[in-house]
Amino acid sequence: MRIGVTGIYASGKGTVCSMFEKLGAIVIDTDIIAREIVNPPSPVLDTLVHTFGHDILNTDGTLNRRYLAQKVFNDKMLVEKLNSITHPAILQEVMQRSHDSSKIYMINTPLLFETEYHKHMDKNIVVVANTEQVLKRGVIRDGITEDEIKARLNHQISLKEKMKLADYIIDNSGSLENTKKQVEELWKTLILMKGQ
Repeated sequence: MRIGVTGIYASGKGTVCSMFEKLGAIVIDTDIIAREIVNPPSPVLDTLVHTFGHDILNTDGTLNRRYLAQKVFNDKMLVEKLNSITHPAILQEVMQRSHDSSKIYMINTPLLFETEYHKHMDKNIVVVANTEQVLKRGVIRDGITEDEIKARLNHQISLKEKMKLADYIIDNSGSLENTKKQVEELWKTLILMKGQ
């Protein structure tokens, strides 16, 4: 059973996924896959270099992710080009790693709806948190500015839209204890569904 887990940037998807993992889920993180599929030698990396130029590489031949992000972020066409290369490769990897129907997989992915990965999932969860918390967490966790975070959020479907598309919503605005309770309740539901 594949469960897509998403939310806006720094809403706490990772935290929620590790809570599910402790209960027995297998977590697959698309951000990690995104890094793995461009490790040289890699056909995906070759395509990126061919498309965006050799300056996206570090001196050791690895991808300079931050530079590539800065290069494409302000140009919608370039973002779409980048996504058309990486998203199918990531999805293929996700599907391969989550093939055992006797298990529950949590697919942690920031762009669940934007990439249409949600159509390949059995159910989808949206993790929510208030904007102030999201900005604070992002600055501390990733060492980037509030403006950079806002720019990232502009490339994502709005939280309202995500909530409409979700099967379940977990509110991560309160205490961790509160989030954990919601996760445990939902886990019971998923276990029952899988048993059917």
